[in-house]
Amino acid sequence: MNLARGAGASGSPAARSDVAGLQRTFGCHDSRWVHERRVRCCAHFGGIAACRLPEQCFHRRLRVRRAKGLAGSTGLFRMRNGWIVGAAIAVHFACPAWAGDKVLTGPVPSWVAPAPALNLDPSARSGTALPLFDEQVLVDGDTVTAFFDTATVISTPEVLAQRGNLKMSWQPDHGDLTFHRLEIVREGQVIDALAGGAGITVLRREAGLERMIVDGQLTAVKHFEGLRVGDTLRAAFSVTTRDATLEGNVQDGLLLIPAPAKIGFGRARLLWLSNRDIAWKVGLPNVTAVPRKIDARWNEIVIPLPIAKLPEMPKNMPSRFTPVPVVQFSSFKDWQAVARAMAPLYRTEATIAPGSDLAARVATIAARSQDPIERLADALQMVQDEVRYQLIALGTGNYVPQSPAETWSKRYGDCKAKTLLLLAVLDRLGVEAEPVLANTGRGDAVGQMLPAAGAFDHVFVRAKIAGEDFWVDGTMLGSRLADIRDVPRFGTVLPLAGAAPTLVELPKRAHARSDLDVDIAYDMTAGPYLPAPFRLTLRHTGAYAATNRVDRNADYDEKLFAFAEKAANDWIGTSSIGKPRAEFDTANATWTLVVDGVGYPKWQYRDRRQALSLGPTLIVAYDAPRDRAAWRAIPALIDQPWTARSHVSIRLPDDGKGATLIGGDMGDLDLPAVKWQRSAKLTEGTVSEEISSFETGAEIPADRTSGAGRAIADAMAKKARIELPESYARRWDDVARRKASPAVAKVRAIFDERIAAKPDDAGRLVDRGWLQERLLDWSGAEADYAKAIALDPTAARYLNRAQVRSQRGDKAGSLKDAQAAYDLEQGDKEARDYLAVELAEAGRVDEGLDLLPSEPDINTDDGLSDFLHRVDVLESGERHEEALELLDAALEKRGTSAELRNARCWYLALRSSSLDMALADCNRAIELSSDPATYLDSRAMVRFREGKLAEARADYDAALAQEPELASSLYMSAVVSRRLGDKGRADLERRAALTLNPSVERFYRRYGITP
Repeated sequence: MNLARGAGASGSPAARSDVAGLQRTFGCHDSRWVHERRVRCCAHFGGIAACRLPEQCFHRRLRVRRAKGLAGSTGLFRMRNGWIVGAAIAVHFACPAWAGDKVLTGPVPSWVAPAPALNLDPSARSGTALPLFDEQVLVDGDTVTAFFDTATVISTPEVLAQRGNLKMSWQPDHGDLTFHRLEIVREGQVIDALAGGAGITVLRREAGLERMIVDGQLTAVKHFEGLRVGDTLRAAFSVTTRDATLEGNVQDGLLLIPAPAKIGFGRARLLWLSNRDIAWKVGLPNVTAVPRKIDARWNEIVIPLPIAKLPEMPKNMPSRFTPVPVVQFSSFKDWQAVARAMAPLYRTEATIAPGSDLAARVATIAARSQDPIERLADALQMVQDEVRYQLIALGTGNYVPQSPAETWSKRYGDCKAKTLLLLAVLDRLGVEAEPVLANTGRGDAVGQMLPAAGAFDHVFVRAKIAGEDFWVDGTMLGSRLADIRDVPRFGTVLPLAGAAPTLVELPKRAHARSDLDVDIAYDMTAGPYLPAPFRLTLRHTGAYAATNRVDRNADYDEKLFAFAEKAANDWIGTSSIGKPRAEFDTANATWTLVVDGVGYPKWQYRDRRQALSLGPTLIVAYDAPRDRAAWRAIPALIDQPWTARSHVSIRLPDDGKGATLIGGDMGDLDLPAVKWQRSAKLTEGTVSEEISSFETGAEIPADRTSGAGRAIADAMAKKARIELPESYARRWDDVARRKASPAVAKVRAIFDERIAAKPDDAGRLVDRGWLQERLLDWSGAEADYAKAIALDPTAARYLNRAQVRSQRGDKAGSLKDAQAAYDLEQGDKEARDYLAVELAEAGRVDEGLDLLPSEPDINTDDGLSDFLHRVDVLESGERHEEALELLDAALEKRGTSAELRNARCWYLALRSSSLDMALADCNRAIELSSDPATYLDSRAMVRFREGKLAEARADYDAALAQEPELASSLYMSAVVSRRLGDKGRADLERRAALTLNPSVERFYRRYGITP
C-alpha cells in the first residue's frame, strides 16, 4: 500500500562491508527489522568477493512502514536466504572468518587442486576483472573447510586505494582462519606480503553493535606496503568450521559467480567423502553439475566460472523465482532431522523457578484472566515490550538460546531468547505452544531448498487454543489482543514439536485492525479561489505504531515536525503545516498524530462551473509487469499483509448550496490479494469519502496478473467530481466576502504561526506573501516579500516583488527588482525575460534586446518563446514596425503556428493597423487552438477597432466563459459595455478587472483606450 496524494492537491506557495559470519544463527533476525545484506566469509580479492554462506549475522535496518523482504546489497546479486551468497565488486578486503584469537598461517592444504599458473600477459588479461577466482570446499565428517585463491590486477589509482588494505572480521569461538598466501606480483617478481603473518594487526570491536548485535568479532588488518598500480595482488586462505549443535550435520554451499564478471581462471569445487550422505542442489536450471569419483574415498563436483549471466526478473514476484547462483549442500536427511536437532534447544521444563520475579510476573498474567487467548496476548505483550531485542552471538549463541531466567534478568534477548521465554511463560499459563523456524526473506522458497537448519533465519511461536492456531512473534512490537490472529508473512515454516514435524504454509490474511487510519478534514468554506485549512489525523496501530512513532527524546519536536511535514506532503501535497501534536496509547499500542495545515485544492473552471476532481486518497500500488514471455508464468505480489482505512471530509462553501457530487458510486475491488472499497457522498454541505483496503499478502496467479493490473488501474483511476453551481460568485467578489471568514482566519493563523516559530525563515514570509496575493492584498504581499528579501535575497523573491510593484504602478521599483533578480541569476530565463520588458517600457529597448537570444529557432518551443519575447520587447518599446517585420518573416516559415498568428493579430489590433490581416490571423489562430480564450480576446480587440461592438462583446463573453479571470477581457468588455450604453455592467466589469490586475487600465491607456 502506498500513500496517495491528497485528492485535488495542487500547487502551494512554493510552486511560485562489514560482512556476515560463518555460523548460522536464529538470533540475527528481529521481526522489527528487514535485512540489508546477508553475506558469508568474503575476502574481497580481485574485485569480486570470495564469499561463503551466511550462518551467523545479518545486517538489518529498521522497518519503515511497508519494508519488504531483504533489502538489496551492493553486489552482483543479492542475499535472499540462508543459502545465497552476495558476490560484490568490493571496495576493500572485508570478510568475517572464524578462528581462535590468532591469525594462522600455513601451506595450501593437500586436498586442494592447484590452479593453473597466472597468465599476467597484459594482452591476455585485457578486460578481465579477476585473473583468478578459485573456490574449493571440503566436507570431512562434521567439518567444512573452504579454500579461496584469488588474484586481482591493481589497474588504476582507484583500485589501488580500494585494495591497499585487507580487513577481515571473525568470531574466535567458531573455527580457524588460515592465510596461505598474500603476494604482490610485479613484472614477474613475486613479493611475499604474508611473511608468516607479520604486519597483521588484530583489533577487537563490535561492528554490529548499532544493529543490536554483539558477537565477539575480531578484525584482522593488513596494510600492503609498496603496492602500486600495475601490480597483481594474490591471496589464498581457508576457513574451517564445525557446529556441535547440528548433531554431526553439515550445511553450506558454493558461490557461482555469474557473467558479466570476467575471470581468467574460475572454479567452484565441492569435495566430500564417498561414504557420507551429502545432498547437493544447484540453484539455477541452466547450470549442470555432474559428480564424479576422484578415488575410492572422495567425490567431487566442479563448475567453471563465471556461469551464464543471471536472467533479468520482474518486479514484485515470489522469492522462489529469484535465480540462486549457489550450489547448496546438506547432510540433513529431511526436515524432521532439522527439527530433531533444533527442538531440544527450546525445552521449557523447569526454566521458570518458583518464587522468582519471572514467576510472579506470570502469576499476575494468570490472575488477570482465565481466558487462554487473553493470557496469550498478555504474555506476548510482556515479551515484546519488556524485553528489548539484542543478539548475543558469543559462544554457542548462534543457535542456542539463553535461558528464560537470564533473558528476564537482563531484559534483552534475540529471537531465540524471546521465543524460549514466551514458550516458558505460556507453558506455565497452560497454553499449548511450540517453536517454529522461519525464513523471513524467502519463506515461499523454503520448500525448494535442501533440508537444513541454514534454510531459516528466525524462530517464533505457534500456540494452539481450542483447535485454533495462533502465530505470534516475540520480536515484534505493539501486538495486542486485537492483533492476536494476525499472521506474519513468513511463507513456509517448520514447527518443531510432534513426532513427525513437517513444513507448513502459513495462512494469508489481512490484519484484523487497521495498521493505519487516515482522517483528513478540509474546510473549503472560503471558496474555490483560496487555500483551504485542513486537519490531518493519522492513527498507527500495533507494530506499525511501535516502529513508526517518533520517540520522545532531546530532539523530539524537530523530529516530530519532520515526520508530520512528510506526512502532510504524502497525504495532502503540502508542507505548510503548523506545530503537530502526537500521543501514544500504550494499552492499545496506538500512536496518533494530528497536523493542522494549509492545502491548495485544484479547483478548475469548466462548463461555467468551478469543479474539483477527487481521486482516491488511499490507493493500491500494483507494479508487476509481465510483458516478457519468460515472465508470464510468474505470479505477482502486492505487498505484505496490511489493513488501512481513510476518511476524507470536505466542507463546501455556502453549506454546499447548489453543489453536486458526480461519480460518487466508485465500486469495489475484490482480488485474491486485496479487497478495496471506496465510496463518496454529499450530505448537508459536506462531501465524504471512505476507503478501506485489506491486503492479505496472497499471490496473484500468473494467469491473472494482467487482469489484476487492469482492474487495479481502473479502480485507482476513477474520480468523483464536486461541482459548484453556475451562479457561484467570481473570484473578485468571492474573495472580498470571504476575507474575514473563519476558514481564512485559520489559514492566516497557520502562516503566522510558522513565521513566529522561525522568524528568520524567508521562505515562510514568501508563503504568506503568496497568500496576500491570493487575497488580492497587493500592499500586504509587497510587505512580506520585502521582509523575505531583507532576510535572504534571491532572484525568485525579487521577481515576486517586482510583479507586485508593477501591479501597483511602481514601475521604477519593478525595474529595480527585475535588475536585482537578473544580477543574482543571469541564467534564469524568467528573470531575463522580465527584465527585458521592464527595460523596454523604461525606454531602454536595446538593452532589453541585448539580454535575449538574437536569432531564436522558432521551430522549437523554447525558440518560439524567445522569439515572442523579443517581439514583446520591441512592442513595449514602441518599435512596432520592427516587431511586425519579425512576425511577417516568422509566419513565412511557420504559418501554422497559432502563437505567431495571434501575436500579429494582437499587435496590429492594439495599434488599429491592417485590421483585415489581423482578423484573418486571429481566425486562423482560433481554428488551430483547442484552448482559444486568449485568441478570442485578441479577435475581440480587432472587432472593437472595427467598431463592431456587438461582435466584440460576443468574443469577450466567449473568452470569459473559458477563463473568467482574464483581466484584459474583463476590462475591454467594460469599455464595450459602456459604449453600448450598459453602464451598470461596465462598472462591474471594470471593478473586477482592476481588482484582479490594477495595472490593466494603464496598459490600455497607452493605446488610447479609456473606459
